[in-house]
Amino acid sequence: MPEVVPETRPHLPDHVTTPLLALITTRSMDEDYAHVAQRRGSGGGSGPTPPTRRRASWATLATVGVFGLLTATVVVQTSRDAEVEELGRAALIGQIQSRRDQVSELQRSVASLSRGNQAATTGIASLTRQQADIRSLVERLELRTGFSAVRGEGVRVTLDNRPGVEVNDEIRDEDVATLVDGLWEAGAEAIAVDGERVNALGGIRNVNRTIYVNGNPVEAPYVITAIGDTATLQARLQETSQGQEFLALANGLGFLYEIDNVDDVRLPAATLRPLRHADEASSGPGGEKETAP
Repeated sequence: MPEVVPETRPHLPDHVTTPLLALITTRSMDEDYAHVAQRRGSGGGSGPTPPTRRRASWATLATVGVFGLLTATVVVQTSRDAEVEELGRAALIGQIQSRRDQVSELQRSVASLSRGNQAATTGIASLTRQQADIRSLVERLELRTGFSAVRGEGVRVTLDNRPGVEVNDEIRDEDVATLVDGLWEAGAEAIAVDGERVNALGGIRNVNRTIYVNGNPVEAPYVITAIGDTATLQARLQETSQGQEFLALANGLGFLYEIDNVDDVRLPAATLRPLRHADEASSGPGGEKETAP
């Protein structure tokens, strides 16, 4: 069995392993002893040490003292740096904690804003639906009250005076109004006279010999257009009281009229007139709207 040779660690020189301060002191003392031995060997005896040697010893001691002072300074400075470093570390930890608290506060603010944004989004969606419902209601009301353009099938009545008619026998506002009322009674859903939409806020009036519809003058031949069921509107007009009265006036005074069915009737919206005297009634004791007289 082969012999195991223990590993030997390399021997480092003394100047590597000896502390720096001890090394300087030792070398200084070794140089002093060597110098003294050299002086004795050369016949100097044990007499007083020459001034040059004393100066060298004092220089060595001064060097050692300066080095010690520097070492002490380094130790003190290192201690101070450690204190400063510790203070800086504590300050940094405090800043980190402060920033962490700020981040937490911002996160809470973000969460609160997110909840508010969600609530606002929900509210906007609700308001959007309400707006759509209100718009639909307004459109239906405009359709029924004449403030929106409409189209559909219906009839067209062309009405004119006979040639050479006297002034007293000309078509007047009440004659046109009687025909319009007869059409309403027969089932018409929208009516216009010479392109002027008839509604509750409009009117048919005579000013001298001119007929005005919604405040706008119209001239003969008058074209009265109504939207309704073409299969029944003409027949029902002849059955209504207002229709029979109009036909009696037309035949008696010699009016020229012609009624035709039209597949595609287009009527404009009525001109919006501002309300000057009517206003919304205030709520009554029971919370219901009071009807204006």
